Amino acid sequence: MQKLFAVCLILIYGNIAIAAGGYNMNTPLLGDSIASDSLQFNVVKDLYSILSSKIPYCFDYYISDTQIVHYPYDVKKKKGKYVKGYWKELWSVNACGKIIQVPLTFYIDGKNTDYFFDVEPDIGN
Repeated sequence: MQKLFAVCLILIYGNIAIAAGGYNMNTPLLGDSIASDSLQFNVVKDLYSILSSKIPYCFDYYISDTQIVHYPYDVKKKKGKYVKGYWKELWSVNACGKIIQVPLTFYIDGKNTDYFFDVEPDIGN
């Protein structure tokens, strides 16, 4: 029983290590994103998590391009920094050779910036 448990752990953690090894988490990203490095990292982490559930057996992800679709608007500035508003970007993700376009909207509210993206449910088909 202990051997079976040990084998299961090796298989589980081995697959996680292999999967994590192919995800490019480097920031700043290529392209024109105006999100901070830490915000880019958080988006990438969430985006790869969703993509890995939609594209089984793909462990090779990287952001190949970022584009600003709409610069910050409906904004308020304080001391030269945005404190309210939102902007839109389009990120291109290379997932095992397949390019996936992911539209993102970033929302600024005080010191926090949140984001929303939509990945099509049939992306793996």
